[in-house]
Amino acid sequence: MKSSFSRHRGAVALEFLMLFPFVVAMLYAAAVYGIVFFSQYRLQSVVDRSVATALYVDRSAYSADELETEVEGRARNALTALLQQQPEPLASMDLDGASCGVEDVGGVTMLHCQLTYNYEENPIVPVMSFGMLGTFPPVPSTLNAEARAAF
Repeated sequence: MKSSFSRHRGAVALEFLMLFPFVVAMLYAAAVYGIVFFSQYRLQSVVDRSVATALYVDRSAYSADELETEVEGRARNALTALLQQQPEPLASMDLDGASCGVEDVGGVTMLHCQLTYNYEENPIVPVMSFGMLGTFPPVPSTLNAEARAAF
């Protein structure tokens, strides 16, 4: 009569072979999402700091029209400089998705800066493609960051 150990001898190896791809996939997805969310955090930090930097303007030195132009210029300069300090590929991203402008919201003049990184065209971390099943892990096509402040 065979022992119960010898009857189930290959079960552990079979379970390992079946579960190992899922464990690796979960670890890979966690790493990818961590990098993507940290990149989103970096973009948001750049936009927030650009808006904050632009608001340090001596209001008495400029007329109302000049003040808006000065605030916009400072915000754009800060956005460009802060973005260049980021690691690649964020530092070399196309600035077509970046803008800083003054807008009127309910009678309040607001500085609005936004930044869009096209993740689909320039992924930070490669994703695996499974043909008709799609890509893994699913990531956003763009990373967007924006900030507003009244002045």
